[in-house]
Amino acid sequence: MENQKEKTQEITIQTQPEKIEVEHKSYQIVRSDEESGEMLVMDKYLYFEGRPREYRFNGQSGQFNLYGDRILTDEKGRTLTSFSFLPIAYRIFEDQLFGRTVRELWAEIFFIDDEDCVSSIMFNNTSVNELYRMMEPILYERQTLCDVTVTVRPEKVFSKADPTKSWFIARFSYETAPAHKVREYREYARDHRVYRSETLTSGAKHKLISRTFYNAIETLEDYHNTYDSALGTSSPDSQGAA
Repeated sequence: MENQKEKTQEITIQTQPEKIEVEHKSYQIVRSDEESGEMLVMDKYLYFEGRPREYRFNGQSGQFNLYGDRILTDEKGRTLTSFSFLPIAYRIFEDQLFGRTVRELWAEIFFIDDEDCVSSIMFNNTSVNELYRMMEPILYERQTLCDVTVTVRPEKVFSKADPTKSWFIARFSYETAPAHKVREYREYARDHRVYRSETLTSGAKHKLISRTFYNAIETLEDYHNTYDSALGTSSPDSQGAA
């Protein structure tokens, strides 16, 4: 009778590597350092404090550009006819800026662009009045500019005194922004000092300011009491994001 050999089956048990949970905020990501293997927590967004990426609206051409040089275009190379963003901080104020000889009404809006860079864009005079017109129903709904996605479209206007003279103003519209993005951007702005150092002066007279705007000038007399004044809220006890 032939001896039967008992066959054994080798079983290899593969275990999943232990997943390490690293505490981080909504605007952060966790990456492994290629050399050390250490888990690093990093911001998603790039920001050189006090020097946001500078977008501009050209009232002479009606074009949007970056740093005054690169005209913004779509994927087909056509000049943008509208520009959209979700604000993370803003202020509306009167000041004498950029070497001009008169005080003007300005709106300075901060946002995160498509390349995840903290950015800013400014509007003045008539365009700011258009922004106010758009903001009115938002404020009466007890929201702020940081709760909506804003779309800006240039519109050509002509001088009543001289019809041969024309320029562009900004027309604004909005839609409700995704709630998770609003929460994430608000958390980011509260943890970072969002401002543009080039436009901060002690002579600015603020009309409206978001809680997430950081004022780096301590001597600004009207800064306290101007936070979201249209909403009836009071300013924080100290400067910076609340």
